[in-house]
Amino acid sequence: MQNSNNKKELSAHRQIWKAFMFMLTCFMLLTIVNELWDLPHYLFFDEPTSFSQRKGEVIFELVIYISVIWFSYYFFQKKLKAQIKILEGFIPICANCKKIRQDIDWKTLEEYITENSLAHFTHSICPECIKSLYPEIADKLSAISNPKGKNP
Repeated sequence: MQNSNNKKELSAHRQIWKAFMFMLTCFMLLTIVNELWDLPHYLFFDEPTSFSQRKGEVIFELVIYISVIWFSYYFFQKKLKAQIKILEGFIPICANCKKIRQDIDWKTLEEYITENSLAHFTHSICPECIKSLYPEIADKLSAISNPKGKNP
């Protein structure tokens, strides 16, 4: 359940990022169109602005636009990386019981992965373990799953 919440949260972050980028791009395009066509001159009958001034303003606005995108992307990625945990390196694990040593404590594999990543566990029993642990139930289950007596 927690893992699906984290995926939904990451998906929400991506949607927010896309919406932000869309709004920023629309704003930038409107600004550039305004500067290239000198809209205040035509809409409000203002004095025309010289092309060199408009060109300088477009370049300045593009620098601001690229800076805003870079900084917002940097902080967005930083926030995502803070939420995503990756297990890497050598993990000392018991060859017998599969517990993992963390400092001086030994934890089960499930505890260790749950604490150090976004993964969570649910348990089930594979068909081989059902046969070895519950042979009387294994026969009934195989009869139910294969009603015609076919082996899988």
